[in-house]
Amino acid sequence: MADKVKITCTNNDRVVDATIIQRSLKRLVVAFPGAGELVLNRDDVTKPFVGRMAGMEFTAPPGT
Repeated sequence: MADKVKITCTNNDRVVDATIIQRSLKRLVVAFPGAGELVLNRDDVTKPFVGRMAGMEFTAPPGT
């Protein structure tokens, strides 16, 4: 079974489950429901992953 992660839209505080496609310390690629792939990045491994799609910002927790 594929790993899942909770992705939060910071614009409206909605949380969805996404499937992890690729993961490294500073990059996370997920299959985002209904929208394809979402790439989230971070510079500091203690900070959340952050990505943007369709003019909205999304985050994933640092322990992902």
